[in-house]
Amino acid sequence: MPDAAAVYRDAFIAALQPPLDLTVSEWADAERQLTRRSSSEPGQWRTDRVPFLREPMDLLSPRERRIRRVVLIFGSQSGAKTECGLNWLGRTIALDPAPTLVMFPTESFAKRQIRQRLTPLFTDTPAVAAKSISSKSRDAANAMFLKEFEGDMLLSIIGGNSGSAAQGMPAQNLWVDEASSLPLEIDDKGDPIENAEARQTNFPDRKTLLTSTPGSRGACRITWEFETRSDRRRYSMLMPCCGGHAVIEWPHMVWDTRDGEVFCQCPLCGERVAQHHKTTMLAGGIWQATAKGDGETAGFHLPGWYAPYGWLSWEKIRDEFLRAKSDPLLLKGWVNKRAAEAWEDESLAKVTAEGLMARVGGYGHGTCPAGVLAVVMAVDVQDTWLEVSVWGYGRGEEAWRIWHQKVEGDPGQDDVWEQVTSIREVSWPRVGGGTMKAVHCAIDTGGHFTGEAYEYCRQHARGGVVAIKGSSNRSAPVLGKPSKQDVTFRGRTVRNGVTLYLLGTHALKRTVYSRLKLDEPGPGFVHFDDATTDEYLQGLTCERLQPRYIKGFQVLEWVKPNGARNEPLDLAVYCLAMLELLKRRYNRATMWEQLEAQLSGPVAPAAIERKKGAWLSQ
Repeated sequence: MPDAAAVYRDAFIAALQPPLDLTVSEWADAERQLTRRSSSEPGQWRTDRVPFLREPMDLLSPRERRIRRVVLIFGSQSGAKTECGLNWLGRTIALDPAPTLVMFPTESFAKRQIRQRLTPLFTDTPAVAAKSISSKSRDAANAMFLKEFEGDMLLSIIGGNSGSAAQGMPAQNLWVDEASSLPLEIDDKGDPIENAEARQTNFPDRKTLLTSTPGSRGACRITWEFETRSDRRRYSMLMPCCGGHAVIEWPHMVWDTRDGEVFCQCPLCGERVAQHHKTTMLAGGIWQATAKGDGETAGFHLPGWYAPYGWLSWEKIRDEFLRAKSDPLLLKGWVNKRAAEAWEDESLAKVTAEGLMARVGGYGHGTCPAGVLAVVMAVDVQDTWLEVSVWGYGRGEEAWRIWHQKVEGDPGQDDVWEQVTSIREVSWPRVGGGTMKAVHCAIDTGGHFTGEAYEYCRQHARGGVVAIKGSSNRSAPVLGKPSKQDVTFRGRTVRNGVTLYLLGTHALKRTVYSRLKLDEPGPGFVHFDDATTDEYLQGLTCERLQPRYIKGFQVLEWVKPNGARNEPLDLAVYCLAMLELLKRRYNRATMWEQLEAQLSGPVAPAAIERKKGAWLSQ
């Protein structure tokens, strides 16, 4: 039994001690312990390993009074941006307990971060573990999403996909991780970040940290915060060749051969610098503001090639870039994750029906060219007709329009749907021999005939028929997780009778337009059969991304001119989603080889080498 008097004496003396006035980086260097669960370099935290984090961490310290908000727009897994938040959280628990709110994009994402990142902080760093009220699972205050620490500190962890999650929780400190993945509005309750920051109103010493890799311009919150509210700081590295400081951008990276060593060409003197100098270059670097900002928001931009030596090599970034240059989807990922910039494809506006007419022809309507390895189809449901498209795909997702037709008639009548069945059963002739059938058929269920569409999907699910609906969430995945829906048809309800997939139509339309702009056959290129009309191409290209403002910041929305018919575009989007569904059935690395092996005709030739030149020229 501990001596009561000794316990009382120690607690009394501890209460008399003034709190340590350490910055976040000083506390982390003294106390933070990393484990193998969350770090490739376990052991004592060293800010000198990531010197560019010292300034943003210290701006989160209580002694900093002017800066209230810190924005980190960093490359993926290259700048330890999440560690900045963990160090700040650890110092808060250990030295200055205050109600804190941590927001992740979704609840499932939050669960992973709790297990892999937050729990090691709470248990393996002694200065934090000593402040935990209780570790018993039965203690309600220590549920997965709600933690209590000494000093009356309550830590709430939420997913930003719930409009009410942040309500009723006062918080002095707010950390939003992967802010670009948050919805712009949820549950009709407005912007989730604004809702969370409203919880800080009554705290004069409030601090906010926003961290994320960027997304698409116009729908990326972290980019908007960085560009419109922050002072836009960029890291100038110390150049060993001339002793000056310079911001390194991708055009400064040079190499002599495709598989050779990558060097940084100094922007100041032109000398080549090898990446083994990066440690000293980072250590001597400084953050430089490039804008005035709103006076309380500090923004920090750090691309992937700034990653500490040994984390992410310049050669790996170069190889990823060369693979992505001609593929819009891969290039978007590279721009977001490596360059840490918002993806913006200005060439979308250049896609026109007149420009696409030049590529019409070369194969017959209803015929699969030799490069086609998989066929899918989609049905768009209108009030007085069904519209059907059949598309073929080959290596590199090169695409061919196979067939397109309206099926006139009332979608409430069985005979109209019987024609869809007839089209699904067509064996499309393939150039070189053999035939091909559609492996998946998407049925749009978002119109006025949802019951009829659901019933058709229910009856033909074994034949690859899939119920789909476009998601209103701009950041929705291309193909969401399936969900069961009740089918009500002609007075009868079947519980959980059909599987529904939500589509990220915003992203899918970007992909379609990005591929339409390609002008040479190969990966991603879109071909049109000789029956393709100007009317069809007008419908395929009628929508444009237009800016509008929500809660004070700009977003981009797809807008259709009044009177225009966009069914060809919708059907192209649905077919691309069916290709994504098909990819889930195969090993993606060998899918096209497996499809070739299944064909009865001759093996399709290898795809043409990708066209060079894209986001940045080399």
